[in-house]
Amino acid sequence: MLIGAVAFLICVLIPPLRRFALSVALWCATWGPCSIALMTLAGLALIAEAFITKSGAVQLFNFPRLLSVLGWGYLIAGALSTAAVATVTAWLHQFVVQRVTFALFRLYATAVVAGIGSVFGWCISWWMLSRQVSYVWAWSLLSMLVLVTGFGVTAYNGARRLRGDAPRNFTWVSPEEFTGPGAPS
Repeated sequence: MLIGAVAFLICVLIPPLRRFALSVALWCATWGPCSIALMTLAGLALIAEAFITKSGAVQLFNFPRLLSVLGWGYLIAGALSTAAVATVTAWLHQFVVQRVTFALFRLYATAVVAGIGSVFGWCISWWMLSRQVSYVWAWSLLSMLVLVTGFGVTAYNGARRLRGDAPRNFTWVSPEEFTGPGAPS
């Protein structure tokens, strides 16, 4: 989550990449559930191998050899499949984000970016806990409130820069939404 939050901030700070910031954060966030799925599959395979042997006897396996039991092929295939899933997810996200109404996108961007602010709030809270800061819970609550509110308000006000131009072909929004007289600021 932290890598996705940092990648989001980097994209926001570079104007040509700004419209891809939300999709980049989603790309990074997709690695979490995919990694959990891959670890679950690997764990189930290890359990099955431990209990099902040719002789029918229960076999114990050595945990330090976990990587060699799994094999590098599984890890490489898992990383490549996760990258593919994350890329397709980010592409679909970018496709849909360009086609929803601006008002709906503005609410979506506000919620997501406020969540990204909470990631930084948790990091600050953990840092304060590690430094044994006095009144850590009060400071954590205050920092979380400031970061979530600040990120959310900034996203609400700057949603147009996070989205980019409306597409010219198949779309659920009109170009006037971006350039017309009633366009929100």
